[in-house]
Amino acid sequence: MGSLPSPGQTRSRLEALPAEIIQEIFLHCLEFNLPRASLHISRVLSNPLIYTWLIRLAFSSANESSRSAFFTSDFLPWPLEYFVLSVEQRRDLQNDILTCRWCTLPLMRKCQREYVEHVIHRKCRDLDFSPGDYQTLTTIGSRLSNTDGCDKGEGGSRGRGDLILKARDETTNTDYKVAIWFHFGALQIRRPKKLVTEYDLFRLPSCLPEAPACMPHKLLCPPWTEAKLDFLQLLSTDAYIDEDDSFPRSRRVLRQVIRSRDFATFQRLLSMYIRCQCYKYPVRWPVLPNHFSAALKYADEHDDPFIRLLVEQRWDDIPENQLQLKDALVSKLSSDME
Repeated sequence: MGSLPSPGQTRSRLEALPAEIIQEIFLHCLEFNLPRASLHISRVLSNPLIYTWLIRLAFSSANESSRSAFFTSDFLPWPLEYFVLSVEQRRDLQNDILTCRWCTLPLMRKCQREYVEHVIHRKCRDLDFSPGDYQTLTTIGSRLSNTDGCDKGEGGSRGRGDLILKARDETTNTDYKVAIWFHFGALQIRRPKKLVTEYDLFRLPSCLPEAPACMPHKLLCPPWTEAKLDFLQLLSTDAYIDEDDSFPRSRRVLRQVIRSRDFATFQRLLSMYIRCQCYKYPVRWPVLPNHFSAALKYADEHDDPFIRLLVEQRWDDIPENQLQLKDALVSKLSSDME
């Protein structure tokens, strides 16, 4: 990255432009190397509002209903146009954003709140709710600010919704249900008993199933914080960690956690379902024979929690022909109980 020019040094033509013009150029080209051209340009583009617009552009759901009266100029201003991006361009934009230092869980949560509030404003305004449910919708931002105890897809898929409200379209005399998921930043307006599909869902962040983003390295390495693990879980069933079923990245992460004796993180990772590029569905965080071997190698002298958790929850992941490994694990547990 370049330095600010000294008082006697002439800036480049690009740096000499007004900040608003430099920002507009960036929004036209979406070239993430542009901020690296100089410290001055980096400072001009280090704008929380620009970050918000980029996340909306990249991670809003691409469902059919969003094609009509949704991406208004107050939500996604010119020159950003959501449906101009190809599938590959959206994936590449998501990858660029996820690797940026400014892309954090607090910013993503803020964008989720604003996105759901925008969906309510644009898609629920013609529906009638009870006075109590209408009040709930108008103050939904406070509910979205606290995701403790809500559905986090720990079984690999979303449930029915953290909040389900009844609504009615008086014009068509049609009943609807409005379901909201606070952790996922998702909202769905559906007919009762109608088959629910991803194409009906408004969600942020959302990756296209046919071209998912890649999980950034910054979420797969220590130090492990609660915010990092929450961000990882938020993206875990959309952004892929591994390209194939040899699971090189997820395997390495779990082994490092075992070696560093970070049981809280180990326990959290084992509870997650993650995306692999070669599968069309989430899978449990992969546990391979070398993880059991690593747990034995670094085990505590008495009652090792890593071994106990692996045996209790993932015993079936040991191949049938690994008899020696199974015997070693059973022997270790037996000695701990004596």
